[in-house]
Amino acid sequence: MRSTTERALTRRRRSPVRRSRARCRICGVNQSKRFCPAVNTQICPACCSDMRPDRPECERCRYNFVNITSSRIVPEPDPKFLSAVVSDTNKSGMMSLAMAWKKPNDRLIVMFFLLDFWKTGMADCFVDVDISEEDFDQKFVTMAGKPGKKQNMDEAKRLVKRALHISQEIKKEIPWDYNRWRYLLGDMTHIPLPGGSLYKCASCGADLPEPIVDVIKDHALLPEAHFYMVCEKCAGEFED
Repeated sequence: MRSTTERALTRRRRSPVRRSRARCRICGVNQSKRFCPAVNTQICPACCSDMRPDRPECERCRYNFVNITSSRIVPEPDPKFLSAVVSDTNKSGMMSLAMAWKKPNDRLIVMFFLLDFWKTGMADCFVDVDISEEDFDQKFVTMAGKPGKKQNMDEAKRLVKRALHISQEIKKEIPWDYNRWRYLLGDMTHIPLPGGSLYKCASCGADLPEPIVDVIKDHALLPEAHFYMVCEKCAGEFED
């Protein structure tokens, strides 16, 4: 006869071990159910499906051959644009921009940008995938210590596209969060790029001569480099 302890140990070995699932490292909402070699982390099936068109690594992934329509996860409708707030710091060359979209559950997805129009373009971008509208209003009522200014969708997209253009021209790496969530911005083709020089006068916003623009481009990726370039007209104001 086996002892009570032996029988208990036998049942424990036979019982399946329950493992709690972590949240998806991309959306932060769904449970992670598969490992993605493209981003080297655990993600959910919905994010797996979303990122396939933009990731060449996904062509060789075994999940790419699975019929996604059989998944029990039904994608939520795309969030709707709510509002955007920008800092009143254009005279410093660096601007903060927050764009919010409302999800079907009334929670928000917020894209936050740090835009550097004097040097690197899109200096940074990060995303909060689950924030309340009240928290958004409180957090972004001031930007960089000043009252934030409301922007409509096209105004905000112009700032993003201008910064993105600068980053591409100087071959700066685009933030990962922007590439992941850029679909929220929708079609950007109708947003025109600002004409004239890549960088503008720090004082009046006029075009800068090509040699000055080339100097900035050549040194824009150096962390220790800082610029305050002005046009000939504004430079004359500093002369005796």
